[in-house]
Amino acid sequence: MSGINPYTKAQNALETPRQIEYRLFSSVTRALMEVRPLMQSKLPADVSKIAYAIGWNRDMWNHLMPEVLDEKNPMSKDLKLSLINICLFVNKRTDEITQGKSTDVEPLITINRNIMDGLK
Repeated sequence: MSGINPYTKAQNALETPRQIEYRLFSSVTRALMEVRPLMQSKLPADVSKIAYAIGWNRDMWNHLMPEVLDEKNPMSKDLKLSLINICLFVNKRTDEITQGKSTDVEPLITINRNIMDGLK
């Protein structure tokens, strides 16, 4: 048996790319919202949850960038530039959180929610 869940495969076949992106952003944003009250915690379990959520968010944004930068992508140059700048911000904020310089995940949640609004 392959590692692909047959239900996920069927769901992806029925959804548009925008719906799949929306679902991904929704899941990642939910993870960020769940760790928001834990951001001051030093408990290992909480730190692990925080690291997972912000890492997942960073990974999602970093995986979107090659698609955004693809010359065949029909997005306007302004939109591409905006998304690149958001990705840079996400990486910077994630670094600040992992280095203990910030505990504020709210900007990451807000960004993701704004992207989700655009995908509706």
